[in-house]
Amino acid sequence: MGERNPIPLGMIAFSDYAIDARVIRLAETAARNGYSVDLLTPRKRGAESRETVNRVNLYRLAVRPYEGPAAGGYVLAYLNFFVQCFLLISLLHLRKRYKIVHVHNMPDFLVFSTVLARILGARIILDIHDPMPETYLAKFPARKKGFLYDVLLLQERLSAAYATRVLTVHEPLKRDVLVKDGIRPDKISVVANFPDDEIFLPSDRFTGSRPLRILYYGTLDDRFGLEDALESLALIKARDSLYFKIVGKGDSQDSIREKIRELGLGPSVSFENTLYPLRQIPMLAAPFHLGLVPYKPGPATRYMLPVKFVEMIAMGLPAITVANVPIRHYFDENMYFAYNPESKTSLADVVCRIIDHPELLLEKREAILRNRGRYLWTGEGRKYLEVLNQLAEARKA
Repeated sequence: MGERNPIPLGMIAFSDYAIDARVIRLAETAARNGYSVDLLTPRKRGAESRETVNRVNLYRLAVRPYEGPAAGGYVLAYLNFFVQCFLLISLLHLRKRYKIVHVHNMPDFLVFSTVLARILGARIILDIHDPMPETYLAKFPARKKGFLYDVLLLQERLSAAYATRVLTVHEPLKRDVLVKDGIRPDKISVVANFPDDEIFLPSDRFTGSRPLRILYYGTLDDRFGLEDALESLALIKARDSLYFKIVGKGDSQDSIREKIRELGLGPSVSFENTLYPLRQIPMLAAPFHLGLVPYKPGPATRYMLPVKFVEMIAMGLPAITVANVPIRHYFDENMYFAYNPESKTSLADVVCRIIDHPELLLEKREAILRNRGRYLWTGEGRKYLEVLNQLAEARKA
């Protein structure tokens, strides 16, 4: 496959392309390696409806992802995007004849927007970043397993059956969730959500100086347990030895802002209500000693491999997190600090120990730097290209 005859590849993602690390990595990897990539994605206010970024042709549709507490709002946003994707991907396929269309969840049923392309011969990839049934239980904890959960499970199974190949983000998710949900294991390929090694480089500014500077960045949602983390940090008496910055947007941003005010954390905790583009994250993280990757135990977070945690590893930034199934699967214990989210004092105890013994930070960083090569995108990108090339060759046959 050469530049002269790129293979047409369609891609659909209901997310903000500028900050969706997995979608960026997959799209750019394909575009650099013999594929002509067209990506359909929601349009942010002020963004161009058509643009090419690092060889990826972006088609931005006039729909915004829903952020709110109502399940119905998500369904309406999904359906709006589905209809627009069905119309545009069908028109584009008639003109370009995609060999492959790669659809990112959520939702899973976006794969059915490719029905015309599939009938005309395109191979379809369903990329399950997050399993929808488990994510539903985490996002709406008051709603236990029941009719809607069963509907989400059914649409996941039907979507996977419709797709030619299923991708997912790590081995435990495949083994313990998707296979048990009813998807054939031989149909699932794992392309782990590891960071781009050309972007996420270790900072040469790292020191163990005081105050201890801690960073959280990314989506703000109840399942990440930031309010509980703030309550734990409020127990620390040596506030002048600590500075914690939260950078992000999401459903819980107002409650986080209120919690900071309620606990009187203003001098030692700051909140920046924004999301940084992927390539700016290393610059954001450079002045910090420690990352925080909290979350509440639950059906979705038990099998969540947080992208920000792996990015911190790639940047040589030690992190405090919860040692869930995928973190224990991939990472040695000497590479991170673990706390118990069910204990109100556990996070504070870990932070106080680091304040009292800053050499622990340097020990973790040394372990990270020895092992970070195991957690970079280069190897996973090769796995993705193998999947694409297999599907493209099968399509020729």
